[in-house]
Amino acid sequence: MSERVTAQALLRRLLESTRERELDCDQFQELIAPWLDGKIEDPAVKALLEHHRQQCPECGEETEILLRALAPDDKA
Repeated sequence: MSERVTAQALLRRLLESTRERELDCDQFQELIAPWLDGKIEDPAVKALLEHHRQQCPECGEETEILLRALAPDDKA
């Protein structure tokens, strides 16, 4: 499969999953710490955060790094 076809498929998937209200990366970054700390209770905000995490490779990767860093150390 050519790169052009792959890029078109990715763009199509992103456009199909676009919502009326979304967070941008700056908004996501402001909310990620309270979200991971369990301080965000609003299900709509949680859904926005999870949607952005799934759509944005950079924010998704950062979230995974933070989750690994916050995970309890099982080696003790």
